[in-house]
Amino acid sequence: MNIRTFLKSSLVLSACVVLLLSCSRKNSPSETPSVPVAPPLPRFDTGLAVKDTLVDGLDILLYYQRSACFGFCPTFNYTVYDNGIVRYQGLQHVDWMGTHYARIGDAWWDEVKDSLRSSGFFELAPVYPLEPELYIPDLPNTIVVAKEYGLSKRVVDNHHAPRPLKRFEIFLEDHFRKLGFRNFEDR
Repeated sequence: MNIRTFLKSSLVLSACVVLLLSCSRKNSPSETPSVPVAPPLPRFDTGLAVKDTLVDGLDILLYYQRSACFGFCPTFNYTVYDNGIVRYQGLQHVDWMGTHYARIGDAWWDEVKDSLRSSGFFELAPVYPLEPELYIPDLPNTIVVAKEYGLSKRVVDNHHAPRPLKRFEIFLEDHFRKLGFRNFEDR
């Protein structure tokens, strides 16, 4: 056996040993210890008590208002606070007069955020109509203030708002109506 053949043989043998060692048994996914992932904590509580109506100093996530007009327009507003409390104030020409409270859950708020995103709310103009000379003072205004994704935006709709904003306004009113409001002042 010459030196050249010996070197080739030992090189092949070394490669085989390296290959065998590198193909050592690896843990299968079922054998690796799994770390349980905790479910996300809910953002909002679920109960509603009189003490929850003390909302001074809380951050506002969403404000929705229908203003008065020179007629019999329903005038009311909804305010969603960062603890999940929703305050409704019926001011005039509405079925529910006075102040009422409800609490939202995470699923309710997630639907609002999805609707905010799909309406392009944060890209809308601050006032509609866009031309100030077309503003009609005796029409009611719909005012929406939203705070999410690190952004805050206020949009006033007098008339001629884009379709996505109108759909968002309708969605919000319907979405608020699903909540079980309570009046703590009648007790």
